[in-house]
Amino acid sequence: RVSGKELNRFVDLLMQQRELFVEEELLQSFSKMIAFVQQTEQHMNRPKFNTGKSAAEGNKLDINIQVVESLVRDFSSTWKQGIEQINRDVLSFFANFRNGMEVLKQVLTQLLLYYTRFQDIIRKVFRSKPPVFCKDLVSTSAILAEIKKHALSI
Repeated sequence: RVSGKELNRFVDLLMQQRELFVEEELLQSFSKMIAFVQQTEQHMNRPKFNTGKSAAEGNKLDINIQVVESLVRDFSSTWKQGIEQINRDVLSFFANFRNGMEVLKQVLTQLLLYYTRFQDIIRKVFRSKPPVFCKDLVSTSAILAEIKKHALSI
């Protein structure tokens, strides 16, 4: 019989492996956006050398508008195919119904979180005058609807 301590250790290991899988799966289709979000957030939260304020608190953040535009347009044109690929991968990698469903929900939730963080960066950087390409941002409700569709398909 497995003791509570041993069982908890294996559950923790399973969760760690699941988190690694989630990140790897998202990198297959959304690596550029994820890298942008992680690097930009890191830069925004770094205290400036002489002011003590973080970039998000008023220091100018130097972001290449063409890169952001490219990321917005790329995401808006490929996000559904990316979700469909994630769905296919999870279905093929996880034969266990319950485990596959949990993993799929976790991957799609993490995607939504990354995209929400991406939108937040755009709002902060272009606070005063959003660029024209902001009209191409996919609404989170559209992504949620697609996630629900796939989460119910398993």
